[in-house]
Amino acid sequence: MGMLKIKLVDASGAPMAGQSVKVSGIDALQTSAQGMTQFLITDTAQFDIAIGGTSVWSGNSAELARDEVFKADGTGFARVGPG
Repeated sequence: MGMLKIKLVDASGAPMAGQSVKVSGIDALQTSAQGMTQFLITDTAQFDIAIGGTSVWSGNSAELARDEVFKADGTGFARVGPG
């Protein structure tokens, strides 16, 4: 098992607090004032990451860095890579 940290930022790169983030099989969590949340995950699990109820990433957890950043764009959120 490992820790997956997710940071949400707006289009200008500012942290987004109070956003709902959910990883498959784990209850949704809210982002902190720094736009961060973290989940304890299984290293080889297939899962989805959803922000505000919309899936933004799907795949094997081994494909993710342990610190990921998702940036708001005009249509939702896009993965921009490791934080």
